[in-house]
Parts: sequence; structure tokens; C-alpha cells
Amino acid sequence: MVSGRSAHEFHIPVMGTGFTIGTPFEVARYGISSVVSLVDDVLVEQMRRYYSSRFGRPYEAIRAGEPDARARRICAYLDLMADVVAEQSAALRTAPFEPGSAKI
Repeated sequence: MVSGRSAHEFHIPVMGTGFTIGTPFEVARYGISSVVSLVDDVLVEQMRRYYSSRFGRPYEAIRAGEPDARARRICAYLDLMADVVAEQSAALRTAPFEPGSAKI
């Protein structure tokens, strides 16, 4: 304890949609909760394209004029996030507890 507070306390700043939409891909595997802004479905779709590529997932664009495009874009992004975070968490659980691993 440091001055009555945990030595392991930290904060993830919430600064706007561009700063929060990808946070779970970086921290959720460690059990850290975060907030995702889903206000801008165009940004959500752009980020789904980016993360699909980054994590080797197939990507098929959802065009703005398609029926229920906003809802489908947001659902597709959240589904991608859930799948990737689940895989990251599983990989972290099976990683060795030794210097140089993701656990140390």
C-alpha cells in the first residue's frame, strides 16, 4: 500500500471515440474493463476493418445504405471484439508464468 492506496492502481483515460473504441483489444485480456463509444457507426466500421486485418479475420463491408446498416455495423464490431478478446484471454491463461511472457 502506498499512502492508503494500492500500488497497482491506474486509470485508462476516456478522451473521445477515437481513443476508446479499441481499448478492449489492448486491455480486456487482463481482466480490465473499459468503455467503448458506439456513437459513430462510420468510425465503428472503419475500426472493424482495421481490427479484422490486424487479427487476420475476414472482413466484408457493411455499406451505409444497406438495411439496418448502423445496427449491423455495431453488432459486427462487438462480435469481432468478443471473439478476439476471448482468444487473447485463452492465450494468456495458457502462457507460461516466466520472465518475458505476457504474464510478467
